[in-house]
Amino acid sequence: MNKRIVFIFLLFLIAPFFLPIGFAENYTRMGLPEGAIARFGKGYINDVKYSPDGTRLAVATSIGVWLYDTSTDTELNFFSEVPDYVEAIAFSPDGRTLASSGYSPNHIIRLWNTDTGELRGTLDGYEEILALAFSPDGTVLATSGGGPDYPIRLWSIANRQLRDTLFGHTNWTFALSFSVDGKTLVSGSEDNTVRLWDIETGKLKCLLDEHRDDVNSVVFSSDGRTLASGSSDGTIHLWDVHIGRIFAILKGPARFPEKVNAIAFSPDGKTLASATTDEIWLWDTSTKHLKEILEGHAELVTTVVFSPDGKTITSASRDWTLRLWDTSTGKLRKTFGKHSNSVNTVAFSPDGETIASASRGLIHLWNTKGPLLRLWYARTGEHLENLIHHIDSVRTVVFSPDGKLIASGGYDSRLRLWDANTGHHITTLKGGGPAVAFSPDGELLANAYKADGIIGTIGLWDVRSGELRHVLKEYHNLLTCLAFSPDGETLASGSGDSEIILWDIPTARRRYSLTTQHTGPVSSVAFSTDGETLVSGSYDQTLQLWDPHTGKRKTVLQYSDYVTSVAFSPDGRILAVGWSGWQNNRIQLLDMETLQPLETLVGHIEDITDLAFSPDGRILASASCDGTILLWRTGTDSVPADVNGDRCVNIDDLRFVANHLGYVGEENVADVNGDGVVNILDLVAVAGAMAQNRLLQ
Repeated sequence: MNKRIVFIFLLFLIAPFFLPIGFAENYTRMGLPEGAIARFGKGYINDVKYSPDGTRLAVATSIGVWLYDTSTDTELNFFSEVPDYVEAIAFSPDGRTLASSGYSPNHIIRLWNTDTGELRGTLDGYEEILALAFSPDGTVLATSGGGPDYPIRLWSIANRQLRDTLFGHTNWTFALSFSVDGKTLVSGSEDNTVRLWDIETGKLKCLLDEHRDDVNSVVFSSDGRTLASGSSDGTIHLWDVHIGRIFAILKGPARFPEKVNAIAFSPDGKTLASATTDEIWLWDTSTKHLKEILEGHAELVTTVVFSPDGKTITSASRDWTLRLWDTSTGKLRKTFGKHSNSVNTVAFSPDGETIASASRGLIHLWNTKGPLLRLWYARTGEHLENLIHHIDSVRTVVFSPDGKLIASGGYDSRLRLWDANTGHHITTLKGGGPAVAFSPDGELLANAYKADGIIGTIGLWDVRSGELRHVLKEYHNLLTCLAFSPDGETLASGSGDSEIILWDIPTARRRYSLTTQHTGPVSSVAFSTDGETLVSGSYDQTLQLWDPHTGKRKTVLQYSDYVTSVAFSPDGRILAVGWSGWQNNRIQLLDMETLQPLETLVGHIEDITDLAFSPDGRILASASCDGTILLWRTGTDSVPADVNGDRCVNIDDLRFVANHLGYVGEENVADVNGDGVVNILDLVAVAGAMAQNRLLQ
């Protein structure tokens, strides 16, 4: 009777551990692949469209389509079917359907229910689709894109069948737009031409060939009288639709014409917005004069659209941000910083509460429960809202062992140290590169140094003083990766010429050179937690295991594609291996005792660039060129939590531990955490495993 009372009391005590683990922002769990528990980052932006009523904003990205509520700027839904790299989107006139297309194995065009997020159906594409447009009555969907004959296809929405195919363009067709009455379709192409097509007959009505470079955007004014075309030749042509002649050419004040990437008429037709190198130009359509320039983007502006009420201009850029501008004042209203370019690196803080990542020149700090904590630019140290300009690419970010510092390295010959709590820049050291590593005691920082212009040298820095202690040289090629052994006595380095070198840190000398095993660039190296194994991944499609004490190879595992990243779990029992190729991006979890696969994780659209385990080993973070970080449960604590051996962590395991409270002994299976005594901590461990649904495989 007393045991039962104690057990019930313990259940109340540990009840909070049964609550599902939540993330502060719901978007992190939208459209997750099987096995993933969260996603940070939303992929990079390819297209942006408003719904006809202006209540929703759709953003096409490298991983799918995000749907935003324009009144709150929050995520409503995420449309994706892996793999789903989306390049173009279009709303139907009633706003109930969203068409999406892009780069997928079968060039499928997907039709989504915008209210429910369900897939209404698909159209079987024939080529990569770069542009989509619904007719004003919603009965026809026009698509265009790649070769071999660069067709424009007209689809019947009612029966989802191909209705007509229009031939004439001789290169990629980037832009499509229907006239207001729906009788004419206009197309813009890389062949420098604008073509007007009769929708009923499918015949060419007019050929406009005044541009001298790619035509990137075409759009009709709201009254249907004017057609505007924007080109890489730096001009915007305004055409009289009825006679097919130019009545005005808009050209910026720059001495050298700037490429016009996108154009958009305001709903009242009084303003024409054009996207250029890193600015948005607003033109007065009555005077044909430039009236305002919106500045703030750091790189090429690829998309610009007006909201249906004309109050907001939305722009997307190669700086991987989405920005909302107030049309009346020209002021920036909001920046969405969670869209990003390729995520090059990912790292957990020592306490497991924070994840650091880098995308191009942006450094992100994420709370592991979802929110983006900070975002800044590595060149200037300025936070996103203060951005002026940035170009550099950050390849690696790492936390110091005490979690107080973040070191970043990239391709701008600088190694930078940041305050991990505030994101403030501390110092810049010479010779940054794609490889950076802290020693286990936090006293040394190793990086690609490039001493005296010699490519491949390694600098060893005193973290406290910022002084250069040693230079390890030299390589035959660029350094790609670095890793310290757990005791800090050895540094392993890999390079682009397939060489791995083991360095003796106390003497700052080369110990072993492993030059004849890999046949391609070494992408990643890692030491096992006991220091007895060094593992290396390479673009030669192999994973190789080494004895770091002798420099001899233990074994080789062959993969079907490039091995891009490797990481050991903290307990050393699991090795995570990322490999990537043509639409084949996977993570394999290997049992280190048997080297047999435990699980394969599939979800990234593009190459996997980095892997990192959380300090407790329960979560694996993966970074990808698709612009996202995925968090996966690893189940590394599931075996000890299964105390009764029934291959399932459930209430029976909790009861078993409760019945053994107070037992002492190293061999007691109820001692889940291995501290020599069965107590409340063991109950908590089992409850935590139950709460997270960690079932044994």
